[in-house]
Amino acid sequence: MAEEDVVVSKRISSGRTQWPIFAALVVVAATIVYPLYFVIITSMRPNSDYLQDPFGLPGIWTFDNYLNLINTYGIGQAFLNSLFVGTVSVTIILVLASLAGYALAKLPVPGQKYITATFVSVMLIPGPVLIIPIYLMLARLEIVGSYTGLILVYVATGLPFATFFLTLSFRGIPDEVIEAARIDGAGFFRIMWSIIAPMGSSGLATLAVLQFLGAWNELIFAVILIPEESMRLLTPQLASIGERFLTDQPLVSAGLFITASVPLILLAFASKYIMQGLQVGVSR
Repeated sequence: MAEEDVVVSKRISSGRTQWPIFAALVVVAATIVYPLYFVIITSMRPNSDYLQDPFGLPGIWTFDNYLNLINTYGIGQAFLNSLFVGTVSVTIILVLASLAGYALAKLPVPGQKYITATFVSVMLIPGPVLIIPIYLMLARLEIVGSYTGLILVYVATGLPFATFFLTLSFRGIPDEVIEAARIDGAGFFRIMWSIIAPMGSSGLATLAVLQFLGAWNELIFAVILIPEESMRLLTPQLASIGERFLTDQPLVSAGLFITASVPLILLAFASKYIMQGLQVGVSR
């Protein structure tokens, strides 16, 4: 009986200590969910209805704000432009970072520590410092105003972190599995495709989501390097709409929800892989 009393008392004490953590998590969740709820509700009401009661429920439900953004302000084309640039950029980054990460993690690369330290030091450079040099370089190459220049910038700025992250992730793959594949005659690319990619899928998925979100939400380079309005990405296009329609909060809220829709979908489907990938990165 004494042992049972001890077990019960431990459960009660642990439950008491978990309540403050649970309450804190509820508060954090509320601070995240309520702004999203407010944006969705506001986007589905006319501006006149919103001005009458900004924090109340809509008196009139409508999708006119979304239709107005797509038909009048070219948000549909800007959405596709962002999707194209983000997908191509992330694909190139994943391919290059996977090869470099595997080499740095599992192959005897000369100066490996110095290369890794270089990647870390490059990540510490603020992005705005690179705006003028990058613009001048792309202007000499005559690719300012094209998606090629913007994709190259996203790849160049995202590759150091991607390589560093995958290097840490791939170090957790057992060397015995790779050695067995080499004995069976597998080469570099065969090992990459059949062993490294499947066993490092959580790290690759995490990196893909993080890099895509960075490219999707990026504003400064997208504005400077793509000045033509018909070629604008989603974030710059919505920023220009927000400047012109500060008094039309429902229209701006509709644009904000369109911007947040893709990240929300990605995070919903890839949350498990993201947690696994981050745990691998922290444990290394």
